[in-house]
Amino acid sequence: MCNPRRIRVRATRELAVAWEQEIRRRVVRSGEVTGAARVCESLRGSVGAPTLAALPGVFARTPGWEETEDGFRFSFDSGHVVYRPAEAELEIVATESAEIQAVGEASETVRGQVTGTIEAEGTGMYYDDEWGGTNPMTARREAHMAAEAALNREAEERVRTARGDAGAGAGDEAQEAAAVRADQALAAAARAREPELRERAAARLTAVGVMARNHFHQALADAYRDAVLAYARSRGAEFIRCSETDGVLEIDFELQI
Repeated sequence: MCNPRRIRVRATRELAVAWEQEIRRRVVRSGEVTGAARVCESLRGSVGAPTLAALPGVFARTPGWEETEDGFRFSFDSGHVVYRPAEAELEIVATESAEIQAVGEASETVRGQVTGTIEAEGTGMYYDDEWGGTNPMTARREAHMAAEAALNREAEERVRTARGDAGAGAGDEAQEAAAVRADQALAAAARAREPELRERAAARLTAVGVMARNHFHQALADAYRDAVLAYARSRGAEFIRCSETDGVLEIDFELQI
């Protein structure tokens, strides 16, 4: 076997490759939907004005009651109760909540073109004694094939790079559209669940009302006490005594008439 001979071939190609790719975006939204049932009661006909006037002060110092824009609120797991001093109104609200989730998807198409000149080199081998069936012709053919394969790889790499660069800077439109669709789907899911949750809240309104009135009546008892004590002091009463035993409030004082 003689020394091997090598033939090198350099090939060039003008690129003009158009490409396009689809960029997809997916947005997931989650939230909570609440259904409510409520009942309102006026206290003006059943509670005296001095007691109603004392209520805000009681709520302000009683743990659990929070001052709101129009009154005082006490919240618990299944609902809340609100007292509005301006209207002397008690509102009891039962609530039912559920977690919901929605998905929005969108896509956009990115297009581009890769142009330019690429070069590659291929090598073929043969032996002077044509060992293994090689000769200059087979070596040149091998070199051409290697050069063409290298050109194909270079072309594919340039297109892949161009697609990657374009994809990295794209997708905002699809992202925005997917977010809008997710928000719309979440709102639709909330609307679909609300009637069921309102029905469930209405079924529990009586039980919630008992709990709400218990919290309110505890504050109302303190307001009655404050109103009576304020009356006694305003009339110059003496020996004022106030005690509570087993939920029964006793107030004693002496008043000169």
